[in-house]
Amino acid sequence: MGSYHGQASFDTISRLKSVMRRSFIFDVPLRYPPFNKLKFGLLKRLL
Repeated sequence: MGSYHGQASFDTISRLKSVMRRSFIFDVPLRYPPFNKLKFGLLKRLL
């Protein structure tokens, strides 16, 4: 009965979500659509 005060009640009511953080130092626009024949060919060779 006493656990619904403070942080315990907040944890009970709220839903946890996972968050992914990653560095975008080497982010190239080649990865993103729209893909034309050149981009698709390069991605096929890399994979």
